[in-house]
Amino acid sequence: MSNKQWINNYFSEDELRDIQSAADAVERNTVGEIVLSFRNKKSLLEKLYSNHELAMKDFERLEVFKTKERTGVLIFLIFEEHYFDIIADEGIYAKIPDETWNSMEEKLKEEFRNKNYSSGVLALINEMGEVLSREFPTRAGADNDDELPNEIVIN
Repeated sequence: MSNKQWINNYFSEDELRDIQSAADAVERNTVGEIVLSFRNKKSLLEKLYSNHELAMKDFERLEVFKTKERTGVLIFLIFEEHYFDIIADEGIYAKIPDETWNSMEEKLKEEFRNKNYSSGVLALINEMGEVLSREFPTRAGADNDDELPNEIVIN
């Protein structure tokens, strides 16, 4: 199995496209940017770090902070560890409390417990879209550039 074929244990190619399309649709209605980082398990070197530290490293490595209004959000998943983290940049963090993100993570965990991987991620993105479009809507005449890459990062 190639390095990234593990993802097919959780998502079909169509489901991955649907997830990416959902994130793209959310970004059309908000100045928020969603970055998805999926990994199967920690590498030997990564085992030196906590899961949250790895999520923060991905936040930095993927430059989720590089938006004009600091409105990037990372969805970070380690499948074999059943670990989920949502990290919001400071613009979002200032307006949306941790409880909101924690609630979304709990719903995702429940979906994953039931092996509903695609529907869980799609529900998370859609709920995130509702919150982001309410708190960080696009504005008439405003520049709603697609500031961050849109591909799902599979490690």
